[in-house]
Amino acid sequence: MKAIAENINVMSKSIGGAMKEKQAGPIQKLAKECTEAGADLLDINLGPARKGGPELMEWVVNTVQEVSDLQLCLDTSNHEAMEAGINVCNKKPLLNSFSAQPDKMENILPLAAKYECEVVGLTMSTHIPIDADERIAIACEIVAAANELGVPNERIWIDPIILPIGVEVGQAHAVAVQEVLRMLPEVFDPQVQTTCGLSNTSNGAPDELRSAI
Repeated sequence: MKAIAENINVMSKSIGGAMKEKQAGPIQKLAKECTEAGADLLDINLGPARKGGPELMEWVVNTVQEVSDLQLCLDTSNHEAMEAGINVCNKKPLLNSFSAQPDKMENILPLAAKYECEVVGLTMSTHIPIDADERIAIACEIVAAANELGVPNERIWIDPIILPIGVEVGQAHAVAVQEVLRMLPEVFDPQVQTTCGLSNTSNGAPDELRSAI
C-alpha cells in the first residue's frame, strides 16, 4: 500500500496563497513534513488552474522537488498544466485524474500514453454511481480506452470514489466502494491498481469527530 499526501492543495488557504504569491517557504515546509511523515507520493493539486496553469505547475513542481525526491501526483483538470508538470518532474508522475466522460479521457489519457505515466481513472461519468456494478462497468470503459492508447493495466489506477459518510447516501456508497475493491482483481487480468481518497470520509464532519472517523 502507498500513501499519497494530498496536503499541497490550492484550496488550502495558506498553500493557495503561497501558490498565488509564488512563496516557496510554506509549500516546501509542508512537502518536507509529508515526506518525513512517511508519504510515498506527494499530490500537487492546482484545481482547474485556468489562469497561468502551466507556469504555476512548473513552479510548484520545481519548488517541491528542491526539498523532496518522492514521486509526485499531478492533480489538475487543466491538461496543459499537467503536461507542463510532467516535463519538469524528475520521476514519472502519477496523473490524477479523469472520469469516463469523453472530453476528460481525451485530455488526460493521451498524456499517460505519450509519457508512459501511471494514471488515475474515476468510476464516474456524468454522475457518481451508487452501486458497485455500475462502477465496475465504468472501470471497464476506462481500462478499454486506456488500453486502446497503449496504456497497460499495470499503469492504470482505478478510484471507486469515496463520499463523506455524513451525507445522505455516503454509507451506501462506502459499501459499494468495498465491493468494487473486492471485484476488481476478478475483472481485470493483468490487474489494475486501486486508490481512494480516505480523507473524504470525514469531510463535513465536526472537528471533534474527524479524527475518530
